[in-house]
Amino acid sequence: MAVFDTGSFVEATMEDIARAAGVTRVTVYAHFAGKTEILRALVTRVYEVADDIYADLAALPAWTRQGVRGWLEGATARWHLVAPVVRALAAAGPAATGEGARDRYRAARERHVALLTEDPRRWRGVPPAEARQRALMAVLQLESFLSVWLAGGWPVETDDPLDLLADALCHLLMPALSPGPG
Repeated sequence: MAVFDTGSFVEATMEDIARAAGVTRVTVYAHFAGKTEILRALVTRVYEVADDIYADLAALPAWTRQGVRGWLEGATARWHLVAPVVRALAAAGPAATGEGARDRYRAARERHVALLTEDPRRWRGVPPAEARQRALMAVLQLESFLSVWLAGGWPVETDDPLDLLADALCHLLMPALSPGPG
């Protein structure tokens, strides 16, 4: 990630990657055929981080605004760690993610939506199709904002952008929010 974060994907060499990893180029080639395969492995890591982020939200005993806001702090810290991969993906373009990338993207979103809608008690009285749509919109809202802000370097002009993001997510998840403080 450090190599792709400090320069462009195209300009990075396997020698640069080996040096950053503290190994020889031969060692890198023993695990990866080239930069594209390394980038694909990093994409897998991004999906794993996202899976953990949404599992943490699903694991909250009750969704309240205060709970969502607190969860966002952890989610943002984790997303910040994978921001270099998101930047590298944007710079490398669609060809770098390879065949099946669209299917992997969709499968990841399906996993995240399933995590957020798996507890039917949370979504009482909400048709399953609406719960799924709301969960998907929340996932896309979060990832879009964090990608533009953390990976894209969009300057924030508010004191607490996570407060505004919590409001947006709570609006989407409103039928599943528990009454309570915050």
